[in-house]
Formats: sequence, C-alpha cells, structure tokens
Amino acid sequence: MPGTEREEAERAIDRALLDQWDPLGVRETPGPHDEYRRFVPGIYSLLARGGSDVQVTRLLHQLERDELGHPELAARDLTPLVRTLREIERSI
Repeated sequence: MPGTEREEAERAIDRALLDQWDPLGVRETPGPHDEYRRFVPGIYSLLARGGSDVQVTRLLHQLERDELGHPELAARDLTPLVRTLREIERSI
C-alpha cells in the first residue's frame, strides 16, 4: 500500500519527539499525546531531503522557541534524538 512507509516513519518520529524531546513535559501525563504531531511532516521532509544534523537540531530548537514558547531549552543537547531520527531516516 503506497504511503505506508511514510506513515510508519512519521509515527516513529512522533514517538521519538514524545519520548526523547518533550519540551512541554507531557510524556508522563495519562492519555493520548498529539502535542508534537503537527511538527512531524516538517521533520520528515527535512530528513527526506537530506538535512544535516545541524539543520535538524536548529529546527527543533526553533520549534521549542517559536512554537512552544520555551527559548530556555535552546542550549540543550539533542544529539540522542537526532541519532534516533537518523535511524528512522534509513526507512525513508
């Protein structure tokens, strides 16, 4: 079925954002979590276009600052998350 690989990759990105990024701190809250789902297509596209680790990190920090209102997180190391996203990228 066309699109299945993309859907799986996007689900994996969404899960990685919640498990390893979670700037809003919602991971431990019961219930479904779609807080970061709106960012998934942009991250997927950046990975699919071959964006560098620096570009991915900048995008995540920009989202923290501009979309989620957490500029204080801009200095945190996102290397483990970027590594996970690179693993997901291999399926794209």
